[in-house]
Amino acid sequence: MEKTIVPYGSLREKQKAEAVELFLVGFGRFMSFSRDEALKRKLFLEILDPDWFFCCLEGEKVLGLMGLGTREKRPICFRPELCRELFGARKGTLISKQMNAVFQSRAVSGERDLYLDTLVTDPNARNKGVGTALLEKACALGDFDTIYTEVFSKNENAIRFYEGSGFTAVKKERFSVLRLQGAGYPIKMKKEIVREASL
Repeated sequence: MEKTIVPYGSLREKQKAEAVELFLVGFGRFMSFSRDEALKRKLFLEILDPDWFFCCLEGEKVLGLMGLGTREKRPICFRPELCRELFGARKGTLISKQMNAVFQSRAVSGERDLYLDTLVTDPNARNKGVGTALLEKACALGDFDTIYTEVFSKNENAIRFYEGSGFTAVKKERFSVLRLQGAGYPIKMKKEIVREASL
């Protein structure tokens, strides 16, 4: 069956829920601000940017999820009012501030730099071209010359995928606090976006 790439905002509610589940499978261990999984699902259903998150579908099923950012915009914003509504005034304000310090910080510096913020695939669809299809979508957006991402040193499968897709390591943050969570240290990688010349 053919794979299609669509913006998160165009999904039906059931598909959005599938996309959020994929996000939490891939990144849930870093979302330790609450043990209430149902509230976290409600939160992420609302805060994934509808235009800067893309999903890979096969038929109606969501097989992969990708979030992209630029110098001016990141695709996940922990909106203070929503965090307060879900987690209470005090805790919600704290969650919003702490998470946005990471998820809304500037990830790239150039106007024509693209940041691959999130890329996760369904474990049952690995090695079937889902990640590649999403990455090709990112590279085809048109207004960017370089795409960056970060991967943790212990995620050897992701490192192999990015290297096989033309990324090279440009910076290693060996003294990251995230090492304490067992993920290793972040490696910043980049790829020059090459387009065929038009005739």
